[in-house]
Amino acid sequence: MSVLLNVVLPVFMTAGVAAAAQPRLRLDVRTISRASFYLFSPALVLDALLQSRVAGQEFVQIAAVLGITTAVLWGIGAGVARRLELDGPTRSAFLVAVLLMNAGNFGLPVSLFAFGEAGLARATVYFTVSALISSSLGVYLAARGRTSALMALKRVFSVPIVYAALLGGLINFAGATLPGPLLKVVRLLGQAAVPVMLTVLGVQLVATVQGHVRPTHVKALGAVVLLRLLVAPGVALGASGLLGLHPFTARVVTLQSAMPTAVMTTILATEFDTNPPFMAMSVFITTAVSLLTTVLLLNWWL
Repeated sequence: MSVLLNVVLPVFMTAGVAAAAQPRLRLDVRTISRASFYLFSPALVLDALLQSRVAGQEFVQIAAVLGITTAVLWGIGAGVARRLELDGPTRSAFLVAVLLMNAGNFGLPVSLFAFGEAGLARATVYFTVSALISSSLGVYLAARGRTSALMALKRVFSVPIVYAALLGGLINFAGATLPGPLLKVVRLLGQAAVPVMLTVLGVQLVATVQGHVRPTHVKALGAVVLLRLLVAPGVALGASGLLGLHPFTARVVTLQSAMPTAVMTTILATEFDTNPPFMAMSVFITTAVSLLTTVLLLNWWL
């Protein structure tokens, strides 16, 4: 119950406030989204990488599990998208919704509540690697919906999140840090990322409800829920055993893999125009269903 009240409910309420205010304020969602994409999100990724403290073999193992999970889900998701005959933008939105999980503002608090500081440290490593995937593969897939593979690859290297991830990784592995004043700037900007993402989510949900989701996309939304909340943790658990993760670390990694679709995906969908309404519904539905799946998973372990 504490997870529901202290972690999940604030997410829904924040998005709900934005949704309730939208009919009167008529916020320009694209402008807000671009501010998050080019300013706040890169700062959030950079700050997360600078604060990561788990290193060595365990870091590599966690990264390998996430890499395997992502590859397997990508393969399954691509097959499902072909079978559902999704158009280009929706196919990209579908894959991004399946592959990118809310390992940050949802996964980190849940891991802290469930496993304490030791769990949080390992969950932060998972979030760090997932941020790298979001800033590279996530951008590529989102851009791929409306352009060629080569142009999508070029877009990956034109967004600041990629360079924030590279810079943060280099500084972390070098054991260095940013100068105090600059570090404060990064953290202030990063702290704005989550509320702005949730604002975009709320506004997109209003547009989705008003426009309705086409019946052909209902099956795709169901597939997102199944792959994101059930298949992903199953693959992560299997990969953890295959790579010999410590049982405690394996539980943290599996829990993180069971998180709903990342709020960041709504920013990617808006920036690259890859069916934002479908993405907003994916975030909302997976987050709602995760109320049940997360509690069941924690009750199994705790």
